[in-house]
Amino acid sequence: MVSTRNHPTDLPPPSSPSPSKAVVTPSPKPTNTRKGVTASSGSSTNESSSTAWSHTPSNLTLAWLAVSLPLVTMDTLYVALRPYSMPGNSLHWPLFTPWAIYGAVDHSYGVRGWVEQDGFTAAQATMNAVETALYLFYLIGALRIGGATTAAKPIKGRGASKAAAAAAAGKDKGLVSWLTRARVVKGDEGAAQLVLVGFTAAIMTLAKTALYFLNEYFSGFSNISHNHFTSLLFFYIIPNGFWVILPTYMTYVFGQEILEGLKVGGSRRAGAIKDE
Repeated sequence: MVSTRNHPTDLPPPSSPSPSKAVVTPSPKPTNTRKGVTASSGSSTNESSSTAWSHTPSNLTLAWLAVSLPLVTMDTLYVALRPYSMPGNSLHWPLFTPWAIYGAVDHSYGVRGWVEQDGFTAAQATMNAVETALYLFYLIGALRIGGATTAAKPIKGRGASKAAAAAAAGKDKGLVSWLTRARVVKGDEGAAQLVLVGFTAAIMTLAKTALYFLNEYFSGFSNISHNHFTSLLFFYIIPNGFWVILPTYMTYVFGQEILEGLKVGGSRRAGAIKDE
């Protein structure tokens, strides 16, 4: 028979763990069922909003289109309706009266060009019709889809100016605000399509006008060499020069916005792949 030894005192009860030393198991953070999105933080949503791409039509572009589209339309009609639109014929007065002056400066638009069947004039007028259709698509889309900017809706895009930002923030009032206010087309509302159409039309206009000058140069200035320099400057160089300067500006602005859109799209794609 086995007996236990007697202890001089009773054994103390087992000590309970101290509250300060108690081990606390952290509960897992709730996660959204979608890949790569954590419900405990809205950083993904905020980041997506901050990097969203949008197109802000340049006020200079809109002003240029408002002036140039009617002129180009009339020019195309003048060429298409020859000889009835030429001086002395039924459709010349009053709509095509200014083209009598230009036809005297540039013979390709005058009687000689018509008699000699200069094909370049009709060819560039055909290109005018295509460009006008593209510009109208862009202009109507920008005005119809684009939402007016406000202080809570910041302006983005290469076409946004400082004056437009000030007008959107309410710092400029009245006429200044009306002239400089901008409209924003979001990426998911068709901004990419509008920018691509505008870029294509601007490139076409620039290339066609450059070809117009080069054709005259390589033909020995056969259509304009009879002019004095003053007439050539004010009725040929300056008017046609606008169709080089403004399309160059538009090509740059649209091109920069296309690059920005590609950069934003690439960043989003890289983030999505990383989250997966």
